[in-house]
Amino acid sequence: MSENYPIGNEKKFNEFLVKEYLKYGSVDEVLRVNHFSIPVSYANYQRILDKWGIIKAAGPNNKLSEAINFLYKMVEDGIPLDKLYRKMPPSFMTSAVTLYRVLSYIKEGVTRRMGTALIISPEDKPNLILSGTDVSAPRFELGKAYRSISLPMTFSRKRDSREDAIKRVFQYEVFSQQALNKKMPKNIIPPRPKPFLFLDIADVRVEVFNIKLPTNISKIKNFSSFRLENFKYLDLYKLEDYQSEKNNFRAGIIEAMKGYKKFLELSRRNLKFNPLQYRSELNYYLADEYQE
Repeated sequence: MSENYPIGNEKKFNEFLVKEYLKYGSVDEVLRVNHFSIPVSYANYQRILDKWGIIKAAGPNNKLSEAINFLYKMVEDGIPLDKLYRKMPPSFMTSAVTLYRVLSYIKEGVTRRMGTALIISPEDKPNLILSGTDVSAPRFELGKAYRSISLPMTFSRKRDSREDAIKRVFQYEVFSQQALNKKMPKNIIPPRPKPFLFLDIADVRVEVFNIKLPTNISKIKNFSSFRLENFKYLDLYKLEDYQSEKNNFRAGIIEAMKGYKKFLELSRRNLKFNPLQYRSELNYYLADEYQE
């Protein structure tokens, strides 16, 4: 069997390991998709990631997507959780216990995990919002898992500094090739960053930050990711059009754009305000309307 990793070149082998980690978000997942054939220990893998300056993932995004997409499908089809769960293929990894727990948290308005999302705009065009098409490999097809329009977003940890949480999103979903080449753009994270929006998606509290990029960095050709492709700017002035096409967007994205629009309106009026708080449409439905 031919190997899928470089042989005889340490630099290329290490770059392969970093690339796979940026794509899959955990050492375990990298080893699994490569059939446990990669000759590297966990400790050495971690040392390589440290050498590249990679912020460790806070959780594999595929598990987050799997649960959210399951709940979205449950809402879309209007069927009980246990009935839909029985239809899931063996490759579905989220347990029924976990799904019931997430549903319970949503109904109680409780969040137990954290995420970070970025509204990225050219510094001279705040109405433009960077988006990409989610190409994270789905474990099953529920209609929302694959090729949905998304903002750059990853899990975070409570102990993360906000600078590291933002840097993680940049490395995994915006400037992955630059992270791989050890040429990340500098000075793009504002000092003491503060979110303008707290957005609840399922049981995840997402802190949403506005990042303004210099003109020379904000060109579409500069963006790269192993999870997102087809980068483009969405125009906030077309928000109503996007709302009519919301099935093309990942859960919570339209709400994040609405929050950003409100943020710009308040900023133009020079008003001081605490971070806005929104819930995704999925959360509203499951909390207020869904009946087992």
